[in-house]
Amino acid sequence: MPVKKPSKPWLVKCVTPGGPVETKHRSCPEAYRAVTAEKDRIANGDSRTQHITVNQWNTELGYWDLYERVYPER
Repeated sequence: MPVKKPSKPWLVKCVTPGGPVETKHRSCPEAYRAVTAEKDRIANGDSRTQHITVNQWNTELGYWDLYERVYPER
């Protein structure tokens, strides 16, 4: 049974030594702008982020699906 789509169906998860930090976004481009900003903070030494993933809400199953592992680049 399909689950209602949230108003912000994109999730950027930044994993840090202190735990994950999640931000939700309305669109894929908006999520990737947040990823770019975080990667800039990492390059400047202002962030302790170890991993970044982008996830999309799965309306069929009702949970976050992994869309892409963005950082570190493989």
